[in-house]
Amino acid sequence: MQIERTTLAWLRTGLTFVVGLMVLLRLLVHRSAVAAAVCAAVAIPLAVAITMLSWSRHRQAERRLRAEAPLPDGALHASLTALAVLAGLIGTVYVLLM
Repeated sequence: MQIERTTLAWLRTGLTFVVGLMVLLRLLVHRSAVAAAVCAAVAIPLAVAITMLSWSRHRQAERRLRAEAPLPDGALHASLTALAVLAGLIGTVYVLLM
């Protein structure tokens, strides 16, 4: 059950990241529609990629668990965490400067 809980937690984290980006895009569209469109063009495929990688990692971990092989490393999750922290910092700077 641990693999399922971890996968669901990271999917929730990815969803929260997407919602936060959409809020930032909503704020940005008032300043520059072009910048908001560019950010959306980057954020939406990134969100889809994170979701697909999370599901792929889940399937890989289940296969390895059944085969009693070592589980995959945490590089995907560490990079998602770093990206979420960076988005949070950008949002904080935007709020403080505006």
